[in-house]
Amino acid sequence: MIISEKQLRINFANRLNELRRASGMTQLELAQKLNYSDKSVSKWERAEGIPDLYLVMQIADIFEVTPNDLVSDKPFRRHLVSRNKLIITILALVSPWLLTIIVNWITELLNVNFPAWHYYIFAIPVTAIIAIVFTAIWWKKIWLFISVSALIWSIPTCIFTTFTIPQNAFIYIVAAVVQVMAILGFCIKKHPKYIESNIDLENKKED
Repeated sequence: MIISEKQLRINFANRLNELRRASGMTQLELAQKLNYSDKSVSKWERAEGIPDLYLVMQIADIFEVTPNDLVSDKPFRRHLVSRNKLIITILALVSPWLLTIIVNWITELLNVNFPAWHYYIFAIPVTAIIAIVFTAIWWKKIWLFISVSALIWSIPTCIFTTFTIPQNAFIYIVAAVVQVMAILGFCIKKHPKYIESNIDLENKKED
């Protein structure tokens, strides 16, 4: 059944208001997460407009529902979306370790002269990269920060344990500098002034 644009706006307005209140979130708090103004959120909840598809997907991720749930007037189950995301993320994170086990088993059959534990060291940065991708899409920023930190320290560990080069411990000093930059970047993005500046920028775009 095809619904009219007006009914679509009404459905979205009702569902957005319902989810926002159930999450204990104000219009301003939701606007900050989207880098938009609270006036835009208010307009959506009054059914005076509807955001574009990209924003609808962002809102769906915030409330752990599907985009279709946001424009439908039918009942839905929020926990199913969250559970599916968790299962997919876990499977993705486990996959490099399963591959490592297979590679290790094959090399043992072929009598390859290479320490088996090195394969598992290499699996750490690969897992970190996968974690960065999924945390950037679905999970909170703190998990993205943890994933980035894991990558920052696992890469020099791979280099340190694999190659014998003069003063190779210096790479950990480089990693420490990069880690400090990552911490500063995370803190800046969480700062209220940074959030407000992004909202002001979006307001200018709307004008």
